[in-house]
Amino acid sequence: MERKLLRPADLVLLLAAAAAALGLLFWQSAGAQGECVAVIEENGAEIQRIDLSRLTAAEEIDLGGDYGVVLLAEPGAVSFLRSSCPDQTCVRTGKLTKPGQAAVCLPARISVRLEGTDAGTDAATG
Repeated sequence: MERKLLRPADLVLLLAAAAAALGLLFWQSAGAQGECVAVIEENGAEIQRIDLSRLTAAEEIDLGGDYGVVLLAEPGAVSFLRSSCPDQTCVRTGKLTKPGQAAVCLPARISVRLEGTDAGTDAATG
């Protein structure tokens, strides 16, 4: 008695499950854009807020000061573009893209943190 590995009904069920998984993946990634606001502080005092979810083009924000700090705000991201601080840690931090991330230029006493809703949750405990 010979038995087939996959029967036609098994194949239909497998294809339906794969289509459902792909549909969920596209649905989740399409709704992953949450609100994201960059909060810029100098010496612990807020000096500017930028709604990154509403930006349509990249813009440089010159904060000046002793170290000539310049930020780059882009749709959905912010980063330290330039600073004349000695160690350049702030510039090497890269782009901040998710609420909760932060970067600091300690010599210039400037910090940038992202606030907002993060639709793309990595994990949850409960």
